[in-house]
Amino acid sequence: MVLSTKIYVEHSDLALVETIRSLPDADLGVVSDVGTDPQHDVHCFWVEADDFDAFETALTADHTVASFSEVAGDADRRTYQIEYSDAATLVSPVVTDAGGLVLESRSRGDGWELTLQLADRSVIEALDTFARAEDMRFEVLEISESETGDIDTEFGLTEPQVEALVNAYLHGYYDEPREAVLTDLADLLDISETAVSGRLRRGSAALIDATLLESDE
Repeated sequence: MVLSTKIYVEHSDLALVETIRSLPDADLGVVSDVGTDPQHDVHCFWVEADDFDAFETALTADHTVASFSEVAGDADRRTYQIEYSDAATLVSPVVTDAGGLVLESRSRGDGWELTLQLADRSVIEALDTFARAEDMRFEVLEISESETGDIDTEFGLTEPQVEALVNAYLHGYYDEPREAVLTDLADLLDISETAVSGRLRRGSAALIDATLLESDE
């Protein structure tokens, strides 16, 4: 059996939390299939934001960031290489040292939501001990067991986009007449109406591209 869990961590010294708090409409996540630079602790992040100048200004002021550079991107989504400063507190080493695996990291609220794969519950106990020592907010959002621990990813959607689309559907945003509006979804997801609108727009575009448009091949 493999345990899969989602946790939420929040602390002022967690990497990039200062940036996350200053730009609540932006979505950040670790590019999981890109390795780090072992000599400089450089990590790759995808970023969805309406104002990347403001995002880079926030990075410059963030005490957990030593340096950063844009790698690639377009008007809605960019990839950055970010080097942490010595002031940054990291959770992933605690997970790794305890025998767990971080499958995904993305911004949420005033902190980070991590999707973990664990051999047993000892990793959760290690995280709880670490969080208490650091005076860090730590919550287990969900936990499940599976035979393989496989995580399905389809259509190129990010988790924030899936969350927005599913909640919009379940709460009647797509009904006629509508039973929910952007304000309702924003309150439900604890983000701005602009952020909800952006996630729905980008998520819908990704679904159309993956399911309705013919491949060039």
